[in-house]
Amino acid sequence: MLRFTDDEEFLSASTPNVGQVNGPISSWRESALPLEEVKRLTIFLKNLAFTMYYNASELSDDDQNIIEGGLGTYFGTNTTTARFQPSSKSDLKSKHVTNRPFAGISGMKFEYVRTIVTRVMRMLYERNSRRPFLPKDHWLMTSRFDMEGFIPSVVLEEERQHQVREEGEEEDPEDLRAVDERNSLIGMSRPRRAQALEALRKQQQKAQRKKMLAAVGPRLEVLQNMPFVIPFETRVQIFRQFVLLDQTRRRDGNVDPDTWRMSIVQQAMAQGMNRNMGREVLGRHHAKIRRDHCFEDAYEQFYDLGEGLKEPIQITFVDQFDTAEAGIDGGGVTKEFLTSVTNEAFRPGEGAHLFTTNAQNLLYPNPAALDERREILRQAGLNESSIEWRETIGDLVRQFEFLGRIVGKCMYEGILVDIGFAGFFLLKWATSAASSGQELEYRANINDLRDLDEDLYQGLWKLKNYPGDVQDFALDFTITDTISPPGAPTRTITRNLIPNGSNISVTNENRVLYVYLVAQHRLVMQPKQQTQAFLRGLCEIINPSWLSMFNQSELQTLIGGDSSGINVEDLRSNTVYNGVYQIGDDGLEHPTIQIFWDVLKNLEDAERRKVLKYVTSTPRAPLLGFSQLNPRFTIRDAGSDEERLPSASTCVNLLKLPRYSTAPKLKAKLLYAVNSGAGFDLS
Repeated sequence: MLRFTDDEEFLSASTPNVGQVNGPISSWRESALPLEEVKRLTIFLKNLAFTMYYNASELSDDDQNIIEGGLGTYFGTNTTTARFQPSSKSDLKSKHVTNRPFAGISGMKFEYVRTIVTRVMRMLYERNSRRPFLPKDHWLMTSRFDMEGFIPSVVLEEERQHQVREEGEEEDPEDLRAVDERNSLIGMSRPRRAQALEALRKQQQKAQRKKMLAAVGPRLEVLQNMPFVIPFETRVQIFRQFVLLDQTRRRDGNVDPDTWRMSIVQQAMAQGMNRNMGREVLGRHHAKIRRDHCFEDAYEQFYDLGEGLKEPIQITFVDQFDTAEAGIDGGGVTKEFLTSVTNEAFRPGEGAHLFTTNAQNLLYPNPAALDERREILRQAGLNESSIEWRETIGDLVRQFEFLGRIVGKCMYEGILVDIGFAGFFLLKWATSAASSGQELEYRANINDLRDLDEDLYQGLWKLKNYPGDVQDFALDFTITDTISPPGAPTRTITRNLIPNGSNISVTNENRVLYVYLVAQHRLVMQPKQQTQAFLRGLCEIINPSWLSMFNQSELQTLIGGDSSGINVEDLRSNTVYNGVYQIGDDGLEHPTIQIFWDVLKNLEDAERRKVLKYVTSTPRAPLLGFSQLNPRFTIRDAGSDEERLPSASTCVNLLKLPRYSTAPKLKAKLLYAVNSGAGFDLS
């Protein structure tokens, strides 16, 4: 029901006649739960799910007895019925775990029940995230934890789980003998028996490892599967700790970029190599970038790094004559490089045309990108079996993958970028952990279509609720995709939604299936290769289990910063001063700096955001405050000429501020520079 009920029907369940003057009530609306009952259901689900994750190693134990009066009672199961219960405790112990029902419910295993509970709970959570209908903080379960020690406890559990994954599990000879005995009973031939034995052995190892991971990381299990029970700010701190832990592991404790680079050279020499061997390794992390070809040059020089892009990189910007720009990186040029690449690559309609925007100007992978490239190749006389065709299409897919890595690198380094992604696309990030074994993958629904195409959503909504005969619309199970190759006329491609779809009419009986298939095609199938490639690259840099800790709006905050008002005092307390403005032993700010903060404090928030974007390239603050800004917000004096405009170096978050003597003068010059974009330069 949740998959096919749109938000309007769901939210009007308690008042079924809203919006209807006459006519029948939608069957979906008629059978939906009143919101008060939904609220009680969510309380039940979150407590049940919490227990099934936090105590997973106990509940899924092989020696666990079936508890009479358990879940079977709630499902109307008679716990004394022989069909659901073993005849004796000895019979129970003799049965293999794969044949034992969970909580006395025939055909239901622990993992199956937990997956259903989690899926329903998360679907309700996602719906509440789109259109809130539950009280604020309804989902939180902080009383179940010691929150003061929660973050270090989770980090410790992550380290333990990492050790388990690294070490693996030893085979249990008893388990192998049991599998061997079962195979001999069914009379397999020796080769098939060996294959089955190996498959079962791996299955048992996987199950045992999963159980071990749950045992050493109960908080992590909760955090990754129902993260909304923990406050967002806490999860952000955990995310940053996970990144730091990963950097420490990968760099042998040398988190500082310069220290890491020195250690690479020293390691090469310690292994009997010369210094140049170490420099060759570092050379793969260095690139010369033309400012008007940032994405192209970055892709060409850094794609082969793979997840090695996590390590510190060095960038030299060059002009058209290959002359290097003056400046020292120190983290600033790297930030400028990453923001330049994202600005160029995510600019719709230019370059490779990898992304496009919805009506709210939010980005998502261009669903026609591959079809348009194929059309160009056809017009060039190539066929699909040619090497050039495969290489060209493969190159385009790799560009999506590389762009995923670039966005992941920004998140990994804590660098904010001023780009916004469509909610349905970000929802796929949050469910990307499905590729690592979880079963909570993204599932298309009509509500997500609003983020993609409001007109299509409205059309499908009317079709689903049309009171007459939908055959009046003469629809069939096909869909039309539009492609617009550069320099060529727009054309359409008609595709079947189901086999032989062009010969199957949409009727009142099958219209819900039609609505689902249209949503599935637009949201999943059409952009599938592009989305998978982007997420593959993203998850090479950011562990998918880290992404699963956040919903779509929270992920956007991680990427671009906090959309709430600018806290001037927080910015002031986390600002670095250089030159004449540097604070001396007396601890007093320079008069111009005092004027600057007074002016900023009295500006409207929209103007403050413009100032922040002018200096840092993004109008939003990091979620955990300006102490997390990388590099730190810095003000340096730019001389005594009060007619000169302020200038900025966004690569190092630096404002170059002349020594103005009055507030009106400073305000006028600052706003002129900010609004006109004047005075920008590089360090």
